[in-house]
Formats: sequence, C-alpha cells, structure tokens
Amino acid sequence: MTGDSDTAPTRAVGVLGPAALLLKALAMRDWRPLSAGIIASGIAATVATFQFAVFTSFLQAGAAAPRHLAADAWISAAGIACFDFPVLMDEDYAGAILAELPGASIRRVAFGFAGWISPSGRRGNVALIGVDRTDSHPRGFEVDLSDTRRLDLPRIGVEASIGDRTMTYAGPTRGLATFLGAPYAVSGFEEARAILGMAPGAAAFLAVDFPQGAPTDLAARLARIELRFPELSARTSGQFLSDSSTYWQAKTGAGAAILLAAMLASVLMVILLLNGVGRFVQRRNADFISMIGHGASDAQMAAVLVGVAGMLIAGALAMAAVVVPLMHLIVHPFLPWVTLKFVDAGFALVIAGLCLVLAIVGARRELKRFPPDAMFRS
Repeated sequence: MTGDSDTAPTRAVGVLGPAALLLKALAMRDWRPLSAGIIASGIAATVATFQFAVFTSFLQAGAAAPRHLAADAWISAAGIACFDFPVLMDEDYAGAILAELPGASIRRVAFGFAGWISPSGRRGNVALIGVDRTDSHPRGFEVDLSDTRRLDLPRIGVEASIGDRTMTYAGPTRGLATFLGAPYAVSGFEEARAILGMAPGAAAFLAVDFPQGAPTDLAARLARIELRFPELSARTSGQFLSDSSTYWQAKTGAGAAILLAAMLASVLMVILLLNGVGRFVQRRNADFISMIGHGASDAQMAAVLVGVAGMLIAGALAMAAVVVPLMHLIVHPFLPWVTLKFVDAGFALVIAGLCLVLAIVGARRELKRFPPDAMFRS
C-alpha cells in the first residue's frame, strides 16, 4: 500500500512534466494564434449562450401571467391552450369545483386588451388582468417594473385611464415582462370585468389555491372534474404554464428559430475549437514527433491535448461569462423579458464539455497520422 501511494505522485510528475513544459512554451511563444483561437471560440460561445438564454426566456415569458398569479390549478373553458387567448366561462362553476376540491379557494380571473391613456396623455393598449384580491384601493393597478417608462408612469399614485375608467398606479411588480406588444396591467377582478365589457357572472379563468398545500392526487381530482364537466379544462399549474409556453412556441415558431440559432452557434464553437487544436498539432509538429520518438506515453500526449483544449475552452467560457451579461444589459431596454438563468450557464458548460471530448478525439487522430519513419528520424 505504501509503495503504491509513494509512486503515484511520481507517475503524475512523469505524465504532467513534458505536458507542462510544452504548454508553457505555447503560452509564451504562440500566444497570438492562441489568443485568436480563444477570441473566435469565445464569440461563438457568447452567441450560443445568449441565444439559449433568449430561448429559455421566451418559454418563460409565454407563461408570465399565470406564473405571476401563482395558482395551484387552473379552470378554463375546454380547448383553451394559452392564458392570453381565453374564452369566457360562467363563474358559477366555482361552487361545483370547490365541492370536488375540499380545502381549496378560488379566485376569479379576467383578461383582455383595453385602451390606455397615460398621465401625460399618451395613448396605447394594455393587456388587462383582473383577479380577486384584498385591495384597499379597488381602482389601483400594477405593471411590470420594466414597463413603467414605456407607460409613462413616473411615480406611484398617478392616475391613468384604462378603457373608460380612471385608475390609480399602485406600484411596480416583477415577472410580468412580455413580448405580446401590449404590457400587462393587473387590477381587481370587478374593475377589469367592467372595463373589458364582460357579461355579469362571466370569468376568463378560475384560479384554484390550496392554502394548506396542494393534495398529492390533485391531477386525478382535476381529471374527475373534466369528466364531470366536459366543457371545462382543469389543469395543474405546471400543466397550464407548459401549455401556454408551448402554444407560443408552436404558434409563432420563434422559439424553434431561436433554439436553432443557439445550436448553430454551438456547432460553430465545436468546429472552431477542433480547428484550433488541430492547428496547434500542425504548428508543433516537430515537438510532437520528438516527444513520441523519445518514448512519450499516451498519457503524456493526452495531457498535452487536454491542456491545449482546456486553455481554448476556458478562455472561450471566460469571454462568454463577461460578454453575455454586458449584452443582456444592452438589450434589456428592448427585450425586458430576456433574463439570464443558471440553466443558461449549464448549457454553456455542456457545450464546452462536448467540445473538450471532440477536440481530444480529433487531435489524437492528428497524432496518429505521423509516419513511423519520421518518429524514427527524431
């Protein structure tokens, strides 16, 4: 046991020693081509990461409104695939639904597009969400923080017109940035129903909440509601969020186009890294032949290739880590619904890992092309 542990550091030094020397020489003598490879790969990594962030943000923004309302389940007219395009239903279904879901509470939700006149008189449209809530100011409304300048709302308490009613700005909220073209505004249910001209007793959705926590068999209970009322659709929060996001992706095709751009940039990053490692092998042709001719092991050669690929990938990731947040800050005023998330960084790391594996495989194939007589002459 002692002998094995004593020889392990020796083996490591024997493997890493020549690799470290060659990598040091690369950094000192070939820093210009190395920098060019890092910059090229970094641009591809930046584009791929940012495009993937736009794709995941597109999916999130497609369900921004139901996510903001944070219900445990949603009841709508049958066939409604998206929050933003409801069909009115009778709010009296609430009693029957509560009988099937003991311990739940229900909020009525209204939705529609209404005219907007800002405090300074600027006109436009808003996507008005009305929801049952405890509010000391029934004519108050909220908008996403990113939309306050667009809607010309300089401070809390100013008055604006939504539809034919004067409403008071109650303050900003977060998580409601959208690509709809009309910003969301959230108000009380009765006010929104009147503004939108909905019939008395009508609602767009019934949002189901479980104050004590959703039951484990919620999906089964909702399925029984659909069997009892085939004219209704009853979905868990996760199902409704997924349906709303999928609707926008399928309806517009924008999500697929954005994801395709991210994948193409990822392929470009792989190609650039493979090219960078291959060019390094070609530039250091004599060094590799000498190493092989003097008995360098496969582990030593692999260590060199891993080091080169690692430098290129680490540089590309470092560049993306700096540039992507800067890009986000630049485009945020125009695309407020785009956010950076941990899953976006995970995508970049997965692509980097794939690049590392493919770069090592490609470079090892380059090394095997050296003719035996060249190694003999070395």
